[in-house]
Amino acid sequence: MEKKKYRPLTLAAFAGGCLLMAAVYFCLGWWPFGTGTVLTGDLRGLYVNYITDMWARVKEGGFFYSFGKLAGGSTLGLFAYYMNSPFNLLFLLLPTRMVPQAAGLIFLLRTGVTAAAFCWYLQRHFAKADPLFAVLAQCYAFCAFCIVYNQNIIWMDVVWLLPLVLAALDDLMRRGRHWGFTGLIFLCILLNFYIAWPVCLFSILYFLCLWPSQGQGELRRRFGCFAASGVLAAALSLFFLLPVLLEVQESKGGLFDFTFSLTPQFNLLQLPYRLFFGNFFWNDVTNGLPNIYCGVVLVPLVLLYFCGNAPRREKLGFAALLAALAGSFWIKGIDRLWHGMKQPVWFPYRYSFLFSAVVILLAARVLTGGPQRRRTWGLAAGLTAVWLAGYPLAAGAELFSRSKLAAAAGLCAASLVAAWFLLEKPALHKRRLLYGAAALLTAADLGANTLLALRKFEQFDLADFTDFYDNAALAVATAKAETDGDCRIEKNFLHTLNDPFLLGYWGISHYSSTKASTAKELLEQLGYVGYSTYGWGSTGAADSLLGIRWLYSDGSRPVAGHWQPVDCDSAYTLYKNDAAFPLAYLAHRDALAVDADALDDNTFTLQNAMLQSLTGSEDPALVSVEPTFSVTEKGTVQVDFTAPITGPAYLAIPGTDEQLPMDVVIDGELYAQYFEPESLGGVICLPSFTAGQQVTLVLGIADDAVFHTNTQIYQLDSAALDTARQQVQAVDADIREGGAIGVTCTVHGGNDLLVLSFAYDENWAATVNGEPVQPVALFGGLLALPLPQGDCTVTLRYTHPGVLPGAAGSLAALAAALGWMAWERKKKIGKPQT
Repeated sequence: MEKKKYRPLTLAAFAGGCLLMAAVYFCLGWWPFGTGTVLTGDLRGLYVNYITDMWARVKEGGFFYSFGKLAGGSTLGLFAYYMNSPFNLLFLLLPTRMVPQAAGLIFLLRTGVTAAAFCWYLQRHFAKADPLFAVLAQCYAFCAFCIVYNQNIIWMDVVWLLPLVLAALDDLMRRGRHWGFTGLIFLCILLNFYIAWPVCLFSILYFLCLWPSQGQGELRRRFGCFAASGVLAAALSLFFLLPVLLEVQESKGGLFDFTFSLTPQFNLLQLPYRLFFGNFFWNDVTNGLPNIYCGVVLVPLVLLYFCGNAPRREKLGFAALLAALAGSFWIKGIDRLWHGMKQPVWFPYRYSFLFSAVVILLAARVLTGGPQRRRTWGLAAGLTAVWLAGYPLAAGAELFSRSKLAAAAGLCAASLVAAWFLLEKPALHKRRLLYGAAALLTAADLGANTLLALRKFEQFDLADFTDFYDNAALAVATAKAETDGDCRIEKNFLHTLNDPFLLGYWGISHYSSTKASTAKELLEQLGYVGYSTYGWGSTGAADSLLGIRWLYSDGSRPVAGHWQPVDCDSAYTLYKNDAAFPLAYLAHRDALAVDADALDDNTFTLQNAMLQSLTGSEDPALVSVEPTFSVTEKGTVQVDFTAPITGPAYLAIPGTDEQLPMDVVIDGELYAQYFEPESLGGVICLPSFTAGQQVTLVLGIADDAVFHTNTQIYQLDSAALDTARQQVQAVDADIREGGAIGVTCTVHGGNDLLVLSFAYDENWAATVNGEPVQPVALFGGLLALPLPQGDCTVTLRYTHPGVLPGAAGSLAALAAALGWMAWERKKKIGKPQT
């Protein structure tokens, strides 16, 4: 009966959330009302790429390791950080080409679910089905956190689960029922352990805040049950939580090594004005103030609550709860505690939705608390006026808006008037009119803020995704069709940072919060730098060593001369590198003696050393030119040299740590613009030159000694590279996603080192002819195995650290849970019947 009682309003809240978000889509011109999309920021660059890759690797049985992640790496952290949401299943039900539409549907549906969850919680908390709850629930679904941080879709599952957690906590405090709380905390940890952490901390504060309304004699027993339930939920999740935490530890360093600081993070007087609509600014994503807006209409209601007839102890409890959250925002050390003892990179105050939830709860409390004294109304109206009057001072001259202040004043006045009429218990037909007015008032408030906030983000239309996907997919399909065996594919322009995942190929471009890899440093030493790792690329020698056989380009950047164009129906041009090494081959064991760090100051020397040690070749593949430097009349650097051989040339300027845009002019003509953020400090390609050709380069940067002393220019000797390529021995390799490699080969002569062009990791386990062998790090970052002479069968398997102890901990917790259940059942059976 309880479920039937609460169901209509819960469904109404869901429908209201979906309709209001659809109206926002219409106003913004987003699909299905236009060509705009919800894709922006991390949602466009990270989430959708990982999620669309999910199904392909599920079919291959390789969900938690990918050879396409930065030369190979664990994807367990990616799953925990980006993919682990039930809403993401919608991406699997629609074609990849419809990713923008799927993302839009998910945002809309998740908003409805969030509103429904909060409405259900309010009904359970107050034990009544008040139509106003469906309206107030929209304030939670459209709070600033849910709108501004919506691109971080994996966080939002715990946001809509919070109301269910609080309802379960109510049950625990009132009736002693704790299994619902245990199950929901367990679910929060599984869906996103990161946001589950502040929810767990908040549940403690919530418990202590509401406890005064409970019997004091039950405090120790109920709090003990609450604490045991939380610990049990965390222990049950260890099978997943422990391996993920260990991977995060590897990626982000110490989880708990932070220095507590009492430093204030902002002017505390500005915090109340974050409740104004339209007060989100781009700086708030990087290092601004907390996003606590949840409707201007709620501000006078909260003031009314604290001025009204609620019990004093209750008001003190909620005042302390809001003060604790505000203080957490304000004090740097406490804020770090809420973020798992780590400073967040962008998107600060990732628990601000908790403040919004308390504000909405107090508004609901006053609207269900009965009539108030006239003095209370006057005091609440006066405090609201003071709050409004302080806005010009807090906002400052640059951000103050008279129209915003006038709109906020109107909303506050209308909110107080509507609340007064509702609390006076009017006739049913008048109440219905007031409910409708409250719904329209709230929708206008929330809708305006949502529009103003979403317009602050970079907008991308459908064509941004579909044009890239259609053309890139054609190029990748052509490359795969013409390749015998496994290889790497890359591009030389920036679309997103993780396109290899979207298109299902192995590249070396990757960016995420779990991107740690021993290969990353080696890739940078080889000249691959920038946010997308591949950047402008590197030399033909480096591309060949890493098995990068294909490249597709949109024509916006020059393509190095070691790439040869191939016919392709795509709008992008496809290129092939015929000198690319296999991803698994036999080479000389002498390569283990090369110290990449010792050669770090010259990537070309390092690449020659790698090639020569692997193949036994004496001729360098990269030949140095002898440049001379001068200063032009404009104060830029002129470089003159004579090409020693015929072949493509490459330029590197180590030690350039600043972002210095640079025009490269060759023989009087502009060739390219380099040193953009995604190519800073790496190898950049120059044209191919013929032996004896006189070349003049003008680097469009101010003259500085660093460019005279550090500039390096080399040419590729393609014949020497081809000769080196012929010296290594191909093997029969079965490389499967998920972290499984099988190799069969015959070792004879000097090629007795199995080289796998994937990232070395101490979590690789290997056997040779059934005997365990420890893999070694080649050049500090690649995977290698010394082999004995003769026939060899090699197997390698990647194992995630913490899986076995995590599973053992979960099993122990499950046994404890079953024991607790049995004890409670026995106690209940033995209890005398009344």
